[in-house]
Amino acid sequence: MKPEVVVLICADDEWKVLKEIVQLDEIKPSPFGEWFIQGIIVKDAEVPLIFFQTGCGKIPAAAATQYALDVWRPKLVINLGTCGGFEGSVKKGDILIAHRTVVYDIHERSGRQNEQVAKYATDLDLSWLGEPYPLNAVPAIFASADQDLDQKNVGPLNKEHRAVAADWESGAIAYVAWKKNNTKCLIVRGVSDIVGKGGSEIYETPNKFVESVKQIIPRLLKALPAWVSKANL
Repeated sequence: MKPEVVVLICADDEWKVLKEIVQLDEIKPSPFGEWFIQGIIVKDAEVPLIFFQTGCGKIPAAAATQYALDVWRPKLVINLGTCGGFEGSVKKGDILIAHRTVVYDIHERSGRQNEQVAKYATDLDLSWLGEPYPLNAVPAIFASADQDLDQKNVGPLNKEHRAVAADWESGAIAYVAWKKNNTKCLIVRGVSDIVGKGGSEIYETPNKFVESVKQIIPRLLKALPAWVSKANL
């Protein structure tokens, strides 16, 4: 069967944890990292999925998403991973679905800042999902940039864009998959840490991020059949 779903995993630690969970027969290289095909059971039938490593950040995420779309022509692109949550808006361990992504590290100094930010913002169509959502996931607005979230950004990003979480890649993936290729795109991320006035615990102790990844990725993988079944492929 031709795989109709591509699952994008971005961060190296997330990919490493994924490979520790899944029993693999063969891993293949791509210009961006590794990939493999793995079947899951959806409605009593085996559905092959392509798991694809994009690398961290907007540039590899955008390029890898377009590469996957060009090579496999999937009907659905899923991005699984982690995100930093805004203090007072979400809790550590919450599962969020992006319904809008905003790229916030765009700085236009000739008076068109809002226009440039709006150009790369993406509103994702989630109408095909139907409620209830697996894992009690909550639709949310994600802020995305090639940087860890600064505690000084939390308030302004929440106030201006109503964002409640941030990551490095969701803005690029949503823009390429849905906005430019009109391919169903589902971004599901677990909150690995909370960022507030005191920063984040993982900034001082990176091992805590790995600990969070080891808790979040297995939950996301276990729910994959439920998400894929909603696509009615």
